[in-house]
Amino acid sequence: MTSASGSAGFRSQTRAVVESFLQTVVVLDDLAEMPRTNGGPAGEAASRGIVRPDYPQSTAPPDPVENRDPRGVPLDARSVIDGFAEIGSVCAVLKANPDEGFRERTVKAARRADIVILDWRIHDSTGEEALGVLREIVQDDGGSGRLRLIAIYTGEPNLRTIYERVRDAIGEFYQGEELREADVLRMSRGPLHVVVLAKPGATTAAVPEFENQEVAEGELAERLASEFAEMTGGLIRNAAIAGIAGIRDNAHRILAKFEPSLDPAYLGHRLLLHHPPEAADHIEDALSSEVASVLGDHRPGRWADGDAIESWLAHRDSEGVRLSEPLGFPGNESAVTGWSSLLDRGFEAPGTPEPGFVSKSALRRQATEPFTDDADAARRSNLRFAALLTLKTHYPGRPPRLSIGSVLHTREGAQDRYFLCLQPKCDSVRLRDSSGFPFIPLVPLTDAGNVSDGLSLRLVVERETDQWEHFGIEAKPSELTVRFFRPGDDPPGEVVVEEDSEGRFFFEGTDERRYRWIAQMKDEHALGVAGEVAAALARPGPNDAEWLRRAFGVS
Repeated sequence: MTSASGSAGFRSQTRAVVESFLQTVVVLDDLAEMPRTNGGPAGEAASRGIVRPDYPQSTAPPDPVENRDPRGVPLDARSVIDGFAEIGSVCAVLKANPDEGFRERTVKAARRADIVILDWRIHDSTGEEALGVLREIVQDDGGSGRLRLIAIYTGEPNLRTIYERVRDAIGEFYQGEELREADVLRMSRGPLHVVVLAKPGATTAAVPEFENQEVAEGELAERLASEFAEMTGGLIRNAAIAGIAGIRDNAHRILAKFEPSLDPAYLGHRLLLHHPPEAADHIEDALSSEVASVLGDHRPGRWADGDAIESWLAHRDSEGVRLSEPLGFPGNESAVTGWSSLLDRGFEAPGTPEPGFVSKSALRRQATEPFTDDADAARRSNLRFAALLTLKTHYPGRPPRLSIGSVLHTREGAQDRYFLCLQPKCDSVRLRDSSGFPFIPLVPLTDAGNVSDGLSLRLVVERETDQWEHFGIEAKPSELTVRFFRPGDDPPGEVVVEEDSEGRFFFEGTDERRYRWIAQMKDEHALGVAGEVAAALARPGPNDAEWLRRAFGVS
C-alpha cells in the first residue's frame, strides 16, 4: 500500500463513519427561499427564481469595487435541504427575519445540530450579525468541549477579510488551545472548527487559491461532510463516532424496552427497597446496560482494527510524520509495513521482527513515539489514553458523590495529600449521621518510568488543564485511613459536594478540612484496588515445615 492510497483509504473510512453519524444541520440566511416554478413543465424550478416578499428589489447598481449585488446573494434552500437529505441528514433552514428573535432561535437549534451554516451578510450587517450568532453559539456551549463545525457560506468575494475577522472573533474562546490553520480558509481551536465557503457567483475565480472554496448549494452537504471528516478523523475518534451513530440509530429500539407497562413493576420495586430513592439509580443502570448492548452488537471498534491502522499509518506518513524515528526497520521494509505487522501480531509474538537497532525494553518505553511528532506529544497521548481507560468523565448534570473510586486532594500543613476512597457504594448512601469513609493514600511519582516498592498499581489524573499527576497506590492495609463526613439533604443521606466559583468540587470533613474532588476511577478499577487491599488483609500466613519448604531447592 502506498502512502497516497493509504491516506485516501483512511479519509474514505472516516467519511463513511461521518455520514453514518451526521443527522442535523442548521442554516441561517436572510435571503433563504424556496425556488418557484418558472412557468415551464411541472416541478421545473428557475435557477434563480427566488421569492423575496420581504425585500424590495434594489435599483442600486453592483458595487464596482467588490463586484457584489447590494441586495446580497440569495440561497436556494431546496437544493441545500435536498443535498443533505442525499447523505441522510435533516437540514433546517432558518430565515433571519428583521426582528430580535432570530439569534435566539438559531442558538437553540444549534444545540441539537451537528453542523451550523451562517450567511455572512444579514440585512444591513456585513459580518456583525454572523459573528454575533457565532459567539452566542460558542458561549452557549459553555466550554463543554463539544465538537462544533461552523461554516460561513457567503456571496461576498473578500473571503480573506472574512476569514481574518472570524479568526479574531474566536480568539476569545478556548484561549488555552492552539489556533490551527491547516488549510485555505479553515481554522480550528480546541473543539471549534470554522470554514469559510463561497456561494455560486462570488468572484473567487479571480483568486486562484480560493477557487475551490466556491460550492454550489446542491454540493454543500458533500463538502461539509468532508470538512467534518477532516476535523474529526482519527482511529479511536472514528470508533467513537461509529458507536454514537449506532446508539442514535437504535435510540427508538432502546426506548421500546422502557415501555409504560413496566411502571407498576418499578413502583413495586421501589416500594420494597430499604432506601427507595436508589430505584432511580437502578433505572440508570438498566439504561446504561442497553446502551452497552447496542455498542457490543454494533462493534464500533472495527473502525480501529488492523486494516484501519494500516490506512492510518499511511495517512500519517503522507502528512510527514516520520514513522521510522526514533525506531527503524532494517533493509527495504517500509515503516508502514513494519509497524502494521507489529501492531497486528504484537511485538512479543514468536517470530515477529523487531524494529532495527532497538531492544524490547526500549520499545516498551518508546512504543508511542514513532506515531507522534515528538516525545512530548507521545507523553501527552499516553497520559490522556491512560485516563480514558481508567477514569470516568464527569459530564454536566449530577455533581460527584463521595464513594468508591473518588480521588481527593487536601492540604495537611504544608503537604499535599491525595487519597482514593474505598467506601462501597451501598455504604455511601442512606447515611443518617457523621460516617467514616476509608481511604488509601496515593503517592505522587516524580518519575513515571520508575516502579517504586509496593506501588504496583498506577493512576494518572489531570488535576488542572494539562497538569497531570502520576500516582502509585499504597494498597496496604496498614496505610488505610478513615475520614469522617456528614450527609446532606439534597440528595438525602449522601455526602453533598460543594462547588466554588471556578467550577471545582469540594467535600468538607467533620474536621472542617476541605477535600477537593479531582477524579473518579471507573468502578472496575476502583474495585481492583479494593480487592488488592482485601487480599492483603486475608493473607493467612501459615506455619510450614521448614524442611518441606526447602526440600526442592527453595532457599
